[in-house]
Amino acid sequence: MRAGLAAALVGLLVLGSPAEAKKFKYAAGPKPGIDTTFTTAETQITPIVRPRGPRLPATNLQLVSLVANTAFSRALQSAPIDTGAHVVLAPAESHPLNFVVEHAVLRELARRGVTATVRRTVLEDDSLATYSPTGDPLLEYQLATARVSYLRLVGWLPFSGRVKIERQALVEGALTLRDSRSANVLWSSGVSYNLLDAFRNDRVGMVEDERYADLKSPVPTRNVGKIFEPMIVIAVVGGLAALFFQNRP
Repeated sequence: MRAGLAAALVGLLVLGSPAEAKKFKYAAGPKPGIDTTFTTAETQITPIVRPRGPRLPATNLQLVSLVANTAFSRALQSAPIDTGAHVVLAPAESHPLNFVVEHAVLRELARRGVTATVRRTVLEDDSLATYSPTGDPLLEYQLATARVSYLRLVGWLPFSGRVKIERQALVEGALTLRDSRSANVLWSSGVSYNLLDAFRNDRVGMVEDERYADLKSPVPTRNVGKIFEPMIVIAVVGGLAALFFQNRP
């Protein structure tokens, strides 16, 4: 009797307790297929890393910039501009390479501790005061010439890769410091400097830029006779020497 009662109580307890369902968590579901309709390319650059790279010639623009830096730096050494002063920098005339001179002048002014307000158009004489209300002086630069010329070929072995082109970079111009209120000239200086170097004749396309006609030059040529002239001279001298020794008693 007691055993049946106990079994009935256990059954009631089992039936009365709420049922618990197991929960399953998935780390990842099924992946969708790859859509290649709107695929975009990924840019990848593989740099060449080595202790010593190839020797490349300076471009004509780099060479002219180097010459301009030296030319205008030397010209500004005598300019009556104190450290901590402020000037208005502007071109005296338009030129496609004015940005080279602007960089060269600003580079030297910064070295001397002089600040500048940059204007990239020619200023009218009757309105100078409007560009400098505080009366700061106006520093004008003029670029008369900025060009690269190929002078001659150096070396006489045309198939050895040793023939070089001798080139000259030339910069000429002027600097003028004026009073912005009266337009009187306070200081003026000429600018002129040039530099010679040589580069391999198969690197012409590497040093030139199609945008700047003044930085291009016709490649010099050489007559065929000049190529064989040393050989002819050597042959003639050798023949004369042979005849001399043969005719000796």
